[in-house]
Amino acid sequence: MTESARLSISSLDKAFAAPVLKGVKLEIAGGEVHAIVGENGAGKSTLVNILAGNLRKDGGEIRLDGSIYEPQGPRDSYAAGIACAAQELSSIETLSVAENISLRALPRKGLAIDRKALNARAIKLVRRVGLQNIDPASPAETLSLADRQLLEFAKAISIDCRLLILDEPTAALTAPQADHLHSIVADLAAAGTSIIYISHRLDDVLSVADKVSVLRDGELVLTASTQQTTIPDLVEAMSGRSQSTSAERRDSVGDARVVLNATDLTTDDLPYATSLVLRSGEIVGLAGLAGAGRSELLSALFGLVPLTGGAVQRIDNGKEQAVLNAGQAVSSGIAFLGEDRQSMGLFRGQSLLINMMVPGSAGLKMLQRIDSKIERSAGAQLVEKLSIRCRDLAQDVRELSGGNQQKALLARWLHRDSDILLLDEPTRGVDVRTKNSIYDLLVSLRQKGKTIFMASSEIEELTTVCDRILVLSDRKLVRSFERSEYSEQAILAAAFSEFTASVARHSPTGSRDASPL
Repeated sequence: MTESARLSISSLDKAFAAPVLKGVKLEIAGGEVHAIVGENGAGKSTLVNILAGNLRKDGGEIRLDGSIYEPQGPRDSYAAGIACAAQELSSIETLSVAENISLRALPRKGLAIDRKALNARAIKLVRRVGLQNIDPASPAETLSLADRQLLEFAKAISIDCRLLILDEPTAALTAPQADHLHSIVADLAAAGTSIIYISHRLDDVLSVADKVSVLRDGELVLTASTQQTTIPDLVEAMSGRSQSTSAERRDSVGDARVVLNATDLTTDDLPYATSLVLRSGEIVGLAGLAGAGRSELLSALFGLVPLTGGAVQRIDNGKEQAVLNAGQAVSSGIAFLGEDRQSMGLFRGQSLLINMMVPGSAGLKMLQRIDSKIERSAGAQLVEKLSIRCRDLAQDVRELSGGNQQKALLARWLHRDSDILLLDEPTRGVDVRTKNSIYDLLVSLRQKGKTIFMASSEIEELTTVCDRILVLSDRKLVRSFERSEYSEQAILAAAFSEFTASVARHSPTGSRDASPL
């Protein structure tokens, strides 16, 4: 062990039904940003949970600033100066933003909570992380996924920690939000905080971290300076083979047949009339900054929220049917994947098989028996097709890695054989190989005549797989790009257009300097 190491891990082992971490050795210096990458299921989350006190190690030794570190629970981790912003968000939705931030150490005035101190502290932190427009007294449940991810970050940096663990901190963030978060990370490191940075965004890893370690099947197979490492190097170390080209952009097989038509659509969250059409055999992207209305538009198309104006029509073989609610959408062949898999998709505590089979079971008639043999066979085929890492079909979906949970939700709609897929951040929190396999899957579905409408905070992702891209700005549909017109700069400019116009309209000097994160 190096004497100057802030964190020293040696021969760390952990097993559940099978070994998950095997002899892991790792050292992180004070003030160092150390990235850890690996495919879904490689052991990253298990390592984080051991450091955070959520799991007990089976073997090995952990030292923090030279002293043995043996946390018996999260309280010990917190007391030792370790803070964690988890990938699966831990905010309590019924508590306010301010209460979530200071939950571990609520300021007191006698026997009561000091609300003035609580809110003052929260205002300082939410402003620091870029949530200037959030009322600290508002319930956490009112926040978007991106805002809740920034709230998770604010909670983590609310203490003066020795070690900060960030698990997929930018998975739901736009590029400007991620850049702002990274600037805070750099400031914390410069002040002496050691940081473990876990991300599937390998560009971010190489630009933010000082060193990077690769976990593969529970073993540490590479530790190197990011200055001497490339993305292909990391991909090869993660997968054991060289990077391959994915998602070849073939010409669309769209036959110009409209399958979904939204006319002058408005909701409480979408005040500007939005009209769009989706055609068979195409992948349409939806771009926009945080708060632009991407999730709200997909929810409206699926019938999850009532319309205040306009209509959504499902067109099948020339027959039109209004989409009035989610049940009707599903029965007419429309699928929906929400951006937050924990609250908008997974049946926690249920098996992988049940989570994949639920929509298919929705079509059963009253008292009709489920053929468990056919169901298991279908589940096994989906696991193989999507390369879902699991012990077996009966495994609790909570025990799967985030990326494998995401694939289970995609499997759900493949089993249903839906014709139109509305996907909100379909690759959030998945590793590069899984991301490429999802791209390939979307392209193959398009080739079969399926229609995909996908929202993503990553412009590169949209330009990789989409036939055209729609852009929302401040909840208004402002631009449509054909593939020949793709330009990251032009798409980003369109995404900012209504925000900057609004700033100019409300500024006495017409300044355009302010922009949202």
